[in-house]
Amino acid sequence: MLRDRVIPLYYQLETILRNKILSGDYTPDAAMPSEDALAEEYRVSRITVRQALASLEQDGLVLRRRGKGTFVSSDARKVDLPRYTGSIEELMLMGLRTSTQVLNTAWVNPPEHIRQRLQLEGEKVLRIEKVRKLENRPFSYVLNFLPPAVGEKLPMELVKNKPMLMILEQDLGIRLSEADQTVQATLADTTIATLLNLRVGDPLLNSERVVYDVKKRPVEYVSSLYRADKYAFTMKLKRKKATGSVKWGAA
Repeated sequence: MLRDRVIPLYYQLETILRNKILSGDYTPDAAMPSEDALAEEYRVSRITVRQALASLEQDGLVLRRRGKGTFVSSDARKVDLPRYTGSIEELMLMGLRTSTQVLNTAWVNPPEHIRQRLQLEGEKVLRIEKVRKLENRPFSYVLNFLPPAVGEKLPMELVKNKPMLMILEQDLGIRLSEADQTVQATLADTTIATLLNLRVGDPLLNSERVVYDVKKRPVEYVSSLYRADKYAFTMKLKRKKATGSVKWGAA
């Protein structure tokens, strides 16, 4: 068993066992190895094993029967959290209810890598910190960085109810063209875990995106942390023009 010092041992074990159940290594209705066997195999304490099994039971993957052991749920292969693809704008068009909780707005000196991507020198940028919710559940943590030419015109009253992409186009009249985006895996720290209703060390998808207008000028840098159990998407995005829709499409 990998002993990552950042991720709790019980969560590492839970993840291994979860993958074995969902992949079919442990079949529905089959008995799981005993707590002692799991503790010996993965070189952890019985307390760690019990924590991992308790989490799996809470998710409906196993059944723990007093005096008999732990068994894989008969519906285990059907248990899986929904995973969405595409942007928040696309989720809205699918009819899914989304909302935004704005945590903070301020004019700040951005980190150097953001300053370079926005092609700025000494100017401050408008930083907007928020949590996006999908079906009333925390979905992503988002930081928007807007250059002065954009941030000074931003109608703040719309930020709670409208995705930034729509505001840029529909309310500021900015003609968007494309975006450069990178995605990498990361882990939830104490702050993000609290905001997204996760445990410390839970996996996240970190998306960093620079949005450009039709003249190739950067108009927004957005950093998003998505719950990895809820979201998956591809990299290269291209602005798609379609009557009545607002979305990014694959290039």
